[in-house]
Amino acid sequence: MVGSASDALDGAGLEHWFFGGWAVDLWVGRLTRPHEDIDVLVWRRDEQRIHEALQGAGWVHTPTPADLVGTNYARDGYELQLTFLVPGDTGGVVVPVPEQPIVLSSGPLAFARRNLGDMSVRVLTLEMMLATKGTPRPDEVGGGKDRADLAVLRSVAESPS
Repeated sequence: MVGSASDALDGAGLEHWFFGGWAVDLWVGRLTRPHEDIDVLVWRRDEQRIHEALQGAGWVHTPTPADLVGTNYARDGYELQLTFLVPGDTGGVVVPVPEQPIVLSSGPLAFARRNLGDMSVRVLTLEMMLATKGTPRPDEVGGGKDRADLAVLRSVAESPS
């Protein structure tokens, strides 16, 4: 399903960045743990085009009342969680969390293309992945995943190229 979402967004010419657990796996080159969802950053301004691309690939829009900065799609038992981005006031990239926007980058948001099996997927750069996983979430489950993800990402960063 990662490949399906990636192909749909790539095929529509939409900028996007996989992050979270699947992006870790793409950096490591193997599955590191089970995943409950697929996380992707997208521009809010592209919301309609994203919807059309994903719907055309068989994804069903499944918004919830809790969607503050993104929306969800589902297909064949998989959940795709989109997080919307907006340009920052000084040219950076921001997640528009109400009352507390999160600045992801002070400049353009870079990506790398990583392969896993026959998939080629746009992911956040290794440096950005290390930064986002560097502050674990406060809850026990999410924080545990973040610490495990950070450990495997560090092993990639420290391995000779």
